[in-house]
Amino acid sequence: MSDTVIKLTPMKKSMARHMTESWDGVPQFNIEGEIDCRPMIKFRGGLPFKTSYTTLIVRAAALCLKKHPGINASFGQDHILCHEGVNIGVAADTGKGLLVPVIRDAADKTIRELHECMEEIKEKTKRGNFTLEQLAGGTFTISNLGMFPVSAFTAIVNAPQAAIMALARMRDVPVVKNGTIVCGKQMNVRLSADHRITAGADLARFMADFIVLLEEPENLL
Repeated sequence: MSDTVIKLTPMKKSMARHMTESWDGVPQFNIEGEIDCRPMIKFRGGLPFKTSYTTLIVRAAALCLKKHPGINASFGQDHILCHEGVNIGVAADTGKGLLVPVIRDAADKTIRELHECMEEIKEKTKRGNFTLEQLAGGTFTISNLGMFPVSAFTAIVNAPQAAIMALARMRDVPVVKNGTIVCGKQMNVRLSADHRITAGADLARFMADFIVLLEEPENLL
């Protein structure tokens, strides 16, 4: 058998160059936490329409970015730019490569509006026909591998953005409740950030607020 050569498309070349620049040029650090998913599962089931967990995650992240503008930021050579708009990129696997379509002004959108955005991303991901405008202008990125048997992973910062969020699958875990061990559901979340833009304590405060929102999801409304 002979080896197979897969030529890189212009898009994959661009992605490879960008990821190398991010990895080599950005001083990255990571923090992680665990989300009790039971309240989110119940909340999602009570909505008048069926949406994905990613929709709720985007909503929680958007609200937190509005509260923590230092995370909704990007790095310039001699300045840090804190963005007014919260434009969240959602990593999408097209089957031919990774794309990151952007939901603009995500903090100003309701759960239903975000659901509609996610449905549009799903359809365009199948066809792989995003425009350059739909892939540009992100201020924060979310990568969710919850649909795969992945317990945890670390994502590479999408420079010049300050941070990227990586979420793994929900898993059954033993939880102590009122002195009794019961079955719980948890999800690992990791944040990777550019240390030139933000520090550990700032990112930890963002993480804490994000986890609280998903564990008290009525505040997403």
